[in-house]
Amino acid sequence: MKKQKKFNLWTLIIIASICYFTYTVYHQQINIEDRRNQYAQLQKDVYSETINNEQLLHQKSLISTDEFAEKIAREKLGYVKDGEKIYIDTNK
Repeated sequence: MKKQKKFNLWTLIIIASICYFTYTVYHQQINIEDRRNQYAQLQKDVYSETINNEQLLHQKSLISTDEFAEKIAREKLGYVKDGEKIYIDTNK
């Protein structure tokens, strides 16, 4: 009679251990998938910032040119060169 109770106790312990192991593995898989998604998003962010950085470096190299200063003076300030004719659209 005693042997039967020990067997049931050990069986219960083994079943509980297997359930705990399965539960732990399942949640670890969920965590791993979340981390992979975060990693993919961070890679996209790094790529986007790299492109943005390259564009800013290109703009930085253009700032010191005369063409850039002329472009800004024309677009932002409305300046014109000497001898240029100004046409005003009256339909606007």
